Amino acid sequence: MDGPRKFFGSAVLLLIGVLVILLASGERVTAQFLSRDHPISGGEIKIGMSSAQTGRVGLLGIEIRRGCEAYFTRVNREGGVAGRRLVLVHYDDHYEPVETVSNTEHLVDEDKVFALLDFLGTPTCRAILPMLNEANIVLVGPISGASILRQPIQHLIFNTRASYGEEAETLVAHLVADIGCKKIALFRQDDSFGDAGRVAVVEALRRRGLMLAGEGVYVRNSVNAPEALYHIAKAKPDAVILFGTYKPCANLIRGAKQSGMKNTVFCNVSIVGTEPLIKYLAEDGNGVIISQVVPSPDDDSSPLVHDYQADMRLIGSTNFSYMGLEGYLNSVVLVDALRRAGQDLTEDSLVGSLEHLSLKFGTFGIHFSPETRQGTHQVFLTKVDHGRAIPIEKLDPADFAK
Repeated sequence: MDGPRKFFGSAVLLLIGVLVILLASGERVTAQFLSRDHPISGGEIKIGMSSAQTGRVGLLGIEIRRGCEAYFTRVNREGGVAGRRLVLVHYDDHYEPVETVSNTEHLVDEDKVFALLDFLGTPTCRAILPMLNEANIVLVGPISGASILRQPIQHLIFNTRASYGEEAETLVAHLVADIGCKKIALFRQDDSFGDAGRVAVVEALRRRGLMLAGEGVYVRNSVNAPEALYHIAKAKPDAVILFGTYKPCANLIRGAKQSGMKNTVFCNVSIVGTEPLIKYLAEDGNGVIISQVVPSPDDDSSPLVHDYQADMRLIGSTNFSYMGLEGYLNSVVLVDALRRAGQDLTEDSLVGSLEHLSLKFGTFGIHFSPETRQGTHQVFLTKVDHGRAIPIEKLDPADFAK
C-alpha cells in the first residue's frame, strides 16, 4: 500500500503546486483560458474594438469609431468581404487598462470576434499584450506609438502610425534647427504612455547634446496639474513637449501662458486629440504645434482623405478629424488584408496577407513585410491658427519672437 499512497501524495502535491503557480500569476491565469477559436460564422466577420467612448478622453474614441464605421458601412453597402458582412463589436474602456482586459476577454470568448482593431492608448494596449498571443488574435492599428508594441516585433500587432520616437525626433529637430531652442521641457502622463514619451524626448535631445530642462507629470484621467506647471515654469524653457491628452494639455498650456510663458513653444504629439485640444484652448491655442501621423483630414487632394470625407458624409457626418481619419485608415488596412486572405479565412492567412500589404495614397502609404510590423514612419507638422490645425513644413521664428 505504501507505493499507491506515495503516488497519490505526490500527485496531490504536484496539483497543489500547479494551482499555486497559476494563482500567483494573475495575468497568465486570465490569459490561458482565452479562446484560440475565432470562427467566421454565417455571413459575418466580427471585428472587436475597445476604446474610451466616455470619460476624460472619450472624444478620441468616438472619432476613431466613427471613422471605422464609415468605412465598414461602405464595404457592407458594396457587398462586404467575399460576401460576408463586417460587424464592429465595440466596448467602452474609459481609458483604463483593467477595463480593456475585461473587454478583450469578452470580445474573444463571448463575441467570438475574428480580429481586433483600433485599440486606443499605450497603457490599455500594453495590458492586453500577453492576451493577444494566448488567443492568437491579430490587432491592427493600435492607437499608440509606444516602442513596446514595436520592439521586439510583436507577431500579431500591425502598427499603422509612426512611433513616439519618430514624433519626438521630428519635434526636437525642428525646435533646435528652425528656432534655435536649447532649453526644452517635458509635460507627460504618469504611466507607460508618459514613460514612452520621456524616453523618446530624452533620446532625441541626447542626439543633439542636450538634456531635459524641466519636467512635470499628471495622473492619467485627471485634468489639472499645478505642481507640474510649477516645475516647468521654474525651468524657464524655450519649448515644452507635451505627451498627454487634450484636457490636461490644454490646461497646462493655458496656465503656462497666464503665468508669463507667452513666447514659449508648446508642442503636442498626435495622440493629444487635435480638434478637442483646439476647442479647449480657444484663443490660447494660436501657435501651438502638433505633430501628426496621418495627412490633414481637411485636405481632400489626398485620395485617402477624399474617400474618408465621402464615406463620413454617407453616414451623416462632416466632423472630419485626425483621429477619425486614423480609425478610417486602419479599417482600410484590415479590410484590404481580409480580402487578400481569400475565402477561407484563418488567423494565419490574415497574418500572411498583412505581411505583404502595401497601400499607397498619394504621398502617404502603409507597407508591411514579414520582417516589419511598422507600416509607416511619416510624421507631419501642424500649427494651430485661429481654430484650425494648419499643415506646415517648418517652424517660423517670427511666431515665437520674444
